[in-house]
Amino acid sequence: MCKKERRRKMKIAFLRPNMGGKRSNDAIEPLAFAVLSGLTDKTRHELMLFDDRIEDIPMDLEVDLVVISTFTMTARRAYELAKNYRERGVYVMIGGYHASLMPDEVQEHADTVCVGSGEVTWNEFLNDLENGVPKKRYECRKLPDINNVVYDRSIYKGKKYSFVVPVQFGRGCMHQCEFCTIGAVHKGDFQHRDVENVINEVKEIFRTNKRAKIVYFVDDNIFANKKKTLKLFEELKKLKIKWACQGSIDIARDEKLIKLMSEAGCIEMLLGFENINIKNIKKMKKVANYEFDYEKIINIYKKYRILVHASYVIGYDYDDKNCFDEILEFSKKHKFFLAGFNPALPIPGTPFYERLKKEGRLLYERWWLDENFRYGKACFEPYNMTIEEFEAGILKCKVEYNRHSSIWKRLFDGAANFKHALVFLAVNYINRKEVYNKKGIKL
Repeated sequence: MCKKERRRKMKIAFLRPNMGGKRSNDAIEPLAFAVLSGLTDKTRHELMLFDDRIEDIPMDLEVDLVVISTFTMTARRAYELAKNYRERGVYVMIGGYHASLMPDEVQEHADTVCVGSGEVTWNEFLNDLENGVPKKRYECRKLPDINNVVYDRSIYKGKKYSFVVPVQFGRGCMHQCEFCTIGAVHKGDFQHRDVENVINEVKEIFRTNKRAKIVYFVDDNIFANKKKTLKLFEELKKLKIKWACQGSIDIARDEKLIKLMSEAGCIEMLLGFENINIKNIKKMKKVANYEFDYEKIINIYKKYRILVHASYVIGYDYDDKNCFDEILEFSKKHKFFLAGFNPALPIPGTPFYERLKKEGRLLYERWWLDENFRYGKACFEPYNMTIEEFEAGILKCKVEYNRHSSIWKRLFDGAANFKHALVFLAVNYINRKEVYNKKGIKL
């Protein structure tokens, strides 16, 4: 932007791509843009947001700057949007986890790349752009202090997002699992917001958002700092709201903490079981799961009426064609609220990707950009099964677990599912739609 234009409000469009530009049934508010909006001086800049998951992204916006946040799975779509706007003479910045993992690749498709957290670099970038001297890359590799981050949710006004509203208490994770994007980006670092700030934000959400029914703490591991987490739970208890979170399964060793979670309003916990073969768990370096007693952990959560959302990573080196039936039966036996049967996915920048590349097992070096790759397909050669067996096994798990008969059988689990019947049915049928909606999507 030329200096003579400096006094005019700069028009900025935030774009959130989705795989293939497709709609989603479970879209929650993209917090990254609320952070950037909270950092932006609205007297100098005009902001707008478009999200592929819930609406059409216009290809002819009259704006000065387009900002795209992307994951690896949406990189292809992000580059398509970037190309369109760069050809129209609009300046394009790309950030997000994929930009942090693959900055050189992203640089080929953007005028500027944001690496790491934007809190430190966003206003520096805007000032540079206004003065006509933007850099090609802005980096903040170490997690900044996020205590006083302001999440400006006015950017979502008029958008029909889920009744589940995301909130961030902490960022990062202390674990370094082989396949994990978070570990690859943050290197075991983590930061927390002040409990009072989080509680005030939650109160404001329920005061102003009529759609809000459940708060979802998006922290990769809400138990990263147990002392702060206990304080958060004690304050949430006073609000008498429903909330969900995710974390490592080892926390269930402290039954008193699980009891407090339930009393504080927690109705759902996403747990990274990852696999039911201890050899795979160790190959993943999933240290939190080394004490392999899933039965006890599941029973503790059910005892306190907390819905268990089991997440798996399937296709590791000790899985064979029989693993799918075993994992499916394990999930049915325990009547999990939800089960994510995720094919092991080598995300670039992770140790898992580098290992498979070194072993010559990648089917596409850049599967996220390959014309032939589709969602749900294998992108590497498994050790103990064929590619066809791998793909068919994943699909079988997803389809069978989300059949109408399976959903209703799982509902009548008095420990937790039936207690939260309305939430259980609403989320399961949304999830069922997504299973079929995403099947075979071209990235």
